[in-house]
Amino acid sequence: MKRIFLLLIFLLPASFVSAFPENSETRTLLREIITAPTGDVLKQRSMKVDQLTDGVRVEFRVEEQNDSFYLLFLNEIDGEFPVYGQGSYIIKRNLENGKFVQIKIFLKNHTGCYARIYPNNDRTILEIYLYGKKIYTDINLPYDFADVLTEPFSAVMDASAGTVDWNLIFPANDYGLYSDKIDLAADIRQKLPELGDADDGAMDSDGKYIFIESLKPQPQGTEGFNCSGFVKWVGDAFYWRNHGEYLSVSELKQKHIDLRGNRWSSRHEDDRDPYFGLDWTRNIAVSIEKTSGNPEPEYRSADVNYIPWSRYTEDIGFPIEDLKLVMYYLAVTEPMNIYLASVNVPFGTGPILQQHIHTTVLVPVINADGTFKDLVFERNFESTADLLAERYPDAHIHLVRIRTGVGFKLPEVSRKPSMGLENLFRR
Repeated sequence: MKRIFLLLIFLLPASFVSAFPENSETRTLLREIITAPTGDVLKQRSMKVDQLTDGVRVEFRVEEQNDSFYLLFLNEIDGEFPVYGQGSYIIKRNLENGKFVQIKIFLKNHTGCYARIYPNNDRTILEIYLYGKKIYTDINLPYDFADVLTEPFSAVMDASAGTVDWNLIFPANDYGLYSDKIDLAADIRQKLPELGDADDGAMDSDGKYIFIESLKPQPQGTEGFNCSGFVKWVGDAFYWRNHGEYLSVSELKQKHIDLRGNRWSSRHEDDRDPYFGLDWTRNIAVSIEKTSGNPEPEYRSADVNYIPWSRYTEDIGFPIEDLKLVMYYLAVTEPMNIYLASVNVPFGTGPILQQHIHTTVLVPVINADGTFKDLVFERNFESTADLLAERYPDAHIHLVRIRTGVGFKLPEVSRKPSMGLENLFRR
């Protein structure tokens, strides 16, 4: 019965099965090569197969590396056959004895997104990795490993549907929900060259440039933002729509010593200001909430404090190495939100404090073609989750939400060349 069911899946028209690009037809056609003795496999030449069932073109080739050899089934994408392309199958065998080691199937066009299937005695085990992190492990598949070599991936999905949330991995969202965020990202990108760079710089509620610490005006001709001023500028785009003016710097500077920190950090609020970035981003998000139908939001009401497969620590956030996975999850589950983020690291001596040293804007989107983009905007340049994590290894990152979908208007800025040195350790 199982084999008949799987055959029916394979024979169904493409409109009835997953949009995931299959190459089961090619693997079935070359099954004798896949299972042949090692010497015979290594003699095989590369070939390209035009599949009859769906028109997908697949390249087959064999590669030898160290003590293993690999049978590659690579789907064509834009005229090329990338190893890490969505739907690629990499079958690994031991070079010495020819035994099958594993199958790796790439779930997206990304090296860190794949399913791993391997034999374990009489069991066949599935693991799922998303953006470099294992999110599902030790899932029993009701097939012999030999069957998985040629079955369509849709059969694996069906067999694991009770455990794996495939809608998260292959979301079917209304991409129109992302339109406001995509427009915002485009507007920020367009205006980045116009943003001046000034340590401790921000725009006050009346649109004038001031220094955050002293609240004094910036000298004419040198106006600009630091990282805190930049995230406020983005927050102003949403605050203005309901309030008619921009956020007040003096109000955003408010500390919440009774709601966060500890006895060690409280002694250094003046000389170290360890929670400035956290208070600043939370205050921006809460201020916007007050103008959007929630008159009395709590200090932590906009926090992102749960993501499966990543550990949240209160007032600290998530490990920054998980940021791409965090942004992907939020893109799927909260399509209309952007995020203000505060990067924090263990910093200083006597004592070492978890100090919030940098702020940034995160805009996770899924485009109409289904591709995920982890857009990160920092002070006066565009970045990504991976690049941010490279610059702040072993850091944590705290996120607060701002909802889009009801319009925005970025404050006008004077066109200024970027100048000055960025001080990431103070506001």
